[in-house]
Amino acid sequence: MNEKLQYRLSKNQNDEIAQNLIDILQKGSEIAKQTRVFIINWCRTDTSEKRKAFFDVWEIVLKNYLPSTRPILFRACERIGKNAKIASFTGRLECARRFSKGKGSLIVCDTKEILLFEEKYYKQGEYKHTFYPLVNVLEKAKASGGCGFTERFLDEFMGEDEYIMRIDLGNMHCFKWIKNDL
Repeated sequence: MNEKLQYRLSKNQNDEIAQNLIDILQKGSEIAKQTRVFIINWCRTDTSEKRKAFFDVWEIVLKNYLPSTRPILFRACERIGKNAKIASFTGRLECARRFSKGKGSLIVCDTKEILLFEEKYYKQGEYKHTFYPLVNVLEKAKASGGCGFTERFLDEFMGEDEYIMRIDLGNMHCFKWIKNDL
């Protein structure tokens, strides 16, 4: 029997979870149970096991959510993958270094630059360069008594300072890690 996670969602579930994720940060909405399950599965699932259900939800969110903050985001990876792929980034360079183990590549995105014209030239539902601050949802949950997440889960994943974003190599900078023996 295949022990890999077979996470599936209907189109209606995709839409509901995506809208709840947006509403949590824009309207202060409660975290719905199916959204909590989605977040836990996203965080606990290895990159190689992430399937269409996850990306369908994030696609809806990224097209419809315009963040109010503009941090510099980092992504560590063994090799630079496909452009337009939805991936996890971190707001902490130290996290990216730890994930990479000093090998592979580092993608850096200055969201202040990349989102400069997003609001001006695109409408909600058409955004192309946005990101979603998942860490803010976890912080909100912790401040509200957990919202169904365990304290251990929140402590573990808040430290990763995770953001969901589409890789856009035309608007990001790529670097190679080098070994520093100083």
